[in-house]
Amino acid sequence: MFLSPRFSGARLLKSAGLVLALGLGLAACQDEATDPIAEAEAKLIAQPRPARIFTVSEDTATLSRRFTGRVQPVKTVDLAFQVGGKLQELPVLESAEVKKGDLLAALDPTDYERAVREAQLRVDQAKRDLDRQETLRARSVVSQSTYDDQKNQYDLAVEALKTAEQNLAYTRLFSPFEGVVTRRLVDNFTFVTAGAAVLRLQDVSEVQIDINVPEALFARVKGEDVSNLHAEFQAFPGQSFPLVYREHSSEVDDVTQTYRITLAMPQNPDYRIQPGMSATVVANLNENPGAREALLVPTSAVAVDGAGEAYVWAFDEAAGTVSRAPVKIGVVNGDYIPVHEGLSVGDQIVSAGVSYLTDGQAVRPLR
Repeated sequence: MFLSPRFSGARLLKSAGLVLALGLGLAACQDEATDPIAEAEAKLIAQPRPARIFTVSEDTATLSRRFTGRVQPVKTVDLAFQVGGKLQELPVLESAEVKKGDLLAALDPTDYERAVREAQLRVDQAKRDLDRQETLRARSVVSQSTYDDQKNQYDLAVEALKTAEQNLAYTRLFSPFEGVVTRRLVDNFTFVTAGAAVLRLQDVSEVQIDINVPEALFARVKGEDVSNLHAEFQAFPGQSFPLVYREHSSEVDDVTQTYRITLAMPQNPDYRIQPGMSATVVANLNENPGAREALLVPTSAVAVDGAGEAYVWAFDEAAGTVSRAPVKIGVVNGDYIPVHEGLSVGDQIVSAGVSYLTDGQAVRPLR
């Protein structure tokens, strides 16, 4: 069946018009539809999100500083013999508590006892020779120089005897102070050389705690700015132990830019606090402007963007929304971080979940 050219052209025009009308209709529908991503963001911003709110106050400028420390012995000494020989006695065990003067180890003294006997014989012989020379000198049989030479021989023999006796005494190793044997570095019946460490002894007459203080705080806070210091141990929850200052390093650590401060507390027989244990040192500061390095806010309230810039989410109580506020921060001090610029007393900020917020986000405050 064949259609006329006129009829075919009319049908084509009609089809083209229908397609054009459908295309225009679809375009109009697309213009009226909302972008799904933008719509989701709008719903997210409009929906109040629970947020914990922290109010910046003057009190936060003088909150206690908390430092992580470690218990250290008063001193640690590696004990060694001053002479060599075979180890014959090693009566102490690791973790043993010893008193000053207790025997810690001993060498086989056989060779050193022989050396003492030989030295004593030389002294006796030199003394007989000296007495004979002195008799001859009195009779003018020998000269004064001959007598002096024999006197020197006797004196040298006496010194050799003292050395031999001292070496014999060195075969026994005694505790130089009251402490704890933390490690036996050699086994019994082994040969040890002079100066080789045999035992490690720690003085634990008091508990000392080392902390590292940032240089900015170290430079601004003086001793009179600290009202009190105390330590807390995870092993003894709810207990605090007063501390006193002992010493501090005069050189800053090249890596951490901190100064080491040593604090101390007396040993308490009711609590077994040993070297190596971790501790939290709390320093309460006086109301001194020099001690206030900045307003302190919870560490969890501060976020950092891709450019490394710190910011917080400021809460507008009237609007019920949050907005991004850039801040200048200092060195973290435990659960808090100092803010030097960007916040004022009375400002309200979000203190938790800051990574889930967006600018203009509606929040439901949790105080």
